[in-house]
Amino acid sequence: MIGMLVKSLSTPYPQNRTFSEQLAFAREQFDQLDRLRINRTLASNSLEYQHIFQLIPLLLHYNHPFLPTYVEYAPSSIWGFELSSFQDKYLKIHGLQEEFAAYHSKPAFDGLYVMGSTGSISQTSQSDMDLWLCSTQAFTSVQRKYLDKKFEKIRQWASYFGVEVNLFLMNPEEFKAQQYHNEMTEEHSGSAQHFFLLDEFYRSAIRLAGKRLLWLHLLKVDGQDYQTSIDQAVARGELFTNEWIDFGDFAELSTGEYFGASLWQLYKGIESPYKSTIKIILLESYSQTYPQTKLISKLFKKRLHKQDFGDYHFDPYLAMLDKVSQYLTERGELERLECVRQCFYLKVTEGKPSQNWRSETLAGLVADWGWGADQLEVLNNRSAWKVKQAIKHHSMLVNQLLKSYHNLINFARKLHIEPSILSHDSDILMRKLYSVFEVVPGKIPLIPTQVAKNLAEDHLTFIEVTEGSAVEKGWYLINQSPKAGYPSQLRHTQFNASLNKLVAWAYFNGLMTENTQIHLLSKSVKLPTLRQFIADLRLSMPFNPPAITTEELYHPDELRNLVFVINLTKDPTKDLQNDRVELSKRDLFNISSSQQNLIGSVDLIYRNMWNEIRTHHFEGANATMNALKVLSNKIYLTLSPLNSVSVLCYSQKLQEELHGFFAELVSRCIAIQTGKSVSKQHFHAPNGVRKKWRGVFGEQKEKQGHQQAVGSAPKVANMPSLIEQFASDGFLQFFFEDNPDGSFNVYVLDERNSLEAYMHCRDKKEDSIKQIKRIYAESLSQKESFNFPQFYQLIGERIVPFQSQAHRAYLESLLGA
Repeated sequence: MIGMLVKSLSTPYPQNRTFSEQLAFAREQFDQLDRLRINRTLASNSLEYQHIFQLIPLLLHYNHPFLPTYVEYAPSSIWGFELSSFQDKYLKIHGLQEEFAAYHSKPAFDGLYVMGSTGSISQTSQSDMDLWLCSTQAFTSVQRKYLDKKFEKIRQWASYFGVEVNLFLMNPEEFKAQQYHNEMTEEHSGSAQHFFLLDEFYRSAIRLAGKRLLWLHLLKVDGQDYQTSIDQAVARGELFTNEWIDFGDFAELSTGEYFGASLWQLYKGIESPYKSTIKIILLESYSQTYPQTKLISKLFKKRLHKQDFGDYHFDPYLAMLDKVSQYLTERGELERLECVRQCFYLKVTEGKPSQNWRSETLAGLVADWGWGADQLEVLNNRSAWKVKQAIKHHSMLVNQLLKSYHNLINFARKLHIEPSILSHDSDILMRKLYSVFEVVPGKIPLIPTQVAKNLAEDHLTFIEVTEGSAVEKGWYLINQSPKAGYPSQLRHTQFNASLNKLVAWAYFNGLMTENTQIHLLSKSVKLPTLRQFIADLRLSMPFNPPAITTEELYHPDELRNLVFVINLTKDPTKDLQNDRVELSKRDLFNISSSQQNLIGSVDLIYRNMWNEIRTHHFEGANATMNALKVLSNKIYLTLSPLNSVSVLCYSQKLQEELHGFFAELVSRCIAIQTGKSVSKQHFHAPNGVRKKWRGVFGEQKEKQGHQQAVGSAPKVANMPSLIEQFASDGFLQFFFEDNPDGSFNVYVLDERNSLEAYMHCRDKKEDSIKQIKRIYAESLSQKESFNFPQFYQLIGERIVPFQSQAHRAYLESLLGA
């Protein structure tokens, strides 16, 4: 494989080349590399993938009603488009050859490139196709709507063939100016990364149509910067920039990007843990050579221009593996190196295995690593992994992601980082990361399906351990049927102090299905009760939640599904002598002269808008009051009705009565807390905490001339009531409010929802935000946390994510167009 590549690229090397000869030589080298990568793509993918891959350039160039994905009035035509033999046959089948030959249109697009894993060793049957459609044209809002519709049709058409396609309209001029007009999505990184994205593009891009990439083809003259080399070549008449696509150089690679890029890789690691683990360690390795960062794209470019091939592969994913392996080996971090190798192996073997150059190359790597048959068998049987193996593997991945994240934060902190990521993008990333990685009491940790797709067990045994035992009191879960002398402290799968959380963990991680046999060893809970609770939970809260939208991540963590569980583990009614007692509402908590409490335990399970699963467990005389207090503190965040509210009662006696009484209490609590007249006392904060951010927002002069701290506490009544709806435990939030005189107010809710207020500030908001982000980014190196500050703007009766003035002006221009 490597020999074929070297042979295909080994054109005669011209000595003492002129600029024109060097450019022509580079063009031939990169064209051959593109052809090699395209051939690899076609040779090792399904017929459906080949069909999509070869037709998309034609469909973007030729917008014809007889072709799929046609959208009337959508911009079309790619500069210098040339039909491939496949496309020519396709047009012939549809009787469009003559029409196409007569087709002439001013090109709307400069070029089309596919990037990422396509054509590399890591491309599998599950890989998506990331396409950059490049254009310097300034499209109107109407044209963009037609293009968006065209892109959506292409995505749907490709999806029909089982291929995931992501299309990005990229303007090279705006990219060089670092203008971020595309909103952050699952696939688009927004402002989270810029030069690191460009590095990936340059090392993996395959030209499918249109102009070539100038940076790859142009060698800088020693002592000159990139733009000067271009300007002088243009002045000599040796370069015509309208024939090239130019996304620029890496001259401004800065520490500020490491923060946003590491956040983006953590975010992508939620859905693609293997690829992201390698990429975030690559960022870490890059940081060690800052400011002379040794980018892979620069290595590719140098080798192709200088014919310094050796046995080089020119594969972007093998190059990442080489880079991070060298970095970790030099640092002596062999455990992390082993993790990287496992991630690489599992990424390459995802989807359907194919016997081609990929498998041959991978076999050579495995031999070099010295892996034995047992280790390979474990990795190859990933589809059969059960919960213990999945937990172990997932913990390894999370630890590696967080290790790199903290190493990058520490690196940037030493150089006084000023994060370049825009605030609305960091808000989205941090909230998503918080919902997945943040460890808080009562939260159910979820094992992603990317690690293990089927954790269902045939048998699950719940064991209660009481006081006086040799092991910790609580509930133990075993993923098999009971056995005599079973040492639960050594062989249990999961432990928790409450049965409620343990059942929720097993259910939401997919261990417990309708076919699972449930077993129980307990003195306080009967097996029929446990089985009924599991069945009721399955009916009350869906296993698969709806996907989180970007809009929802801007919201507080509103409740979606809520379940109350009464008397599951502690049931005072079983000791009642008379089970025919008639209760009134005032008898809910006690009965007869004994003043006996009828509710012994209350459990809560809820899913919020960010798809976190949380649980609470209360016992004793105050169980009901404590549970309702939690509800009242959470329910005020819910601006829209909950998807579901369930009350489950497992009392042996008076079950119907207790269920009715508690359901009414919950209903009344929800009704009261969602009313507009309710005072939120937890917003009141001691005066002593209201000066924390004075150094950021400064001070102001009173008319009398004396100094007064801007942080002096305003009356709570002056605080916009809308802010109450956005309070979220664990987050630091800043709300900007403009004043008629050009100044602005800042309301700050800290992690405990204590309020600070700074009135009539005069500095630029963007400067204040940068300072806050720098302060907070430096503090992150001391803790594992993703509750990065959130920034909002009050506009009339609305609260919207804060956006920079330039970004806001761009959006307003689109709306006004």
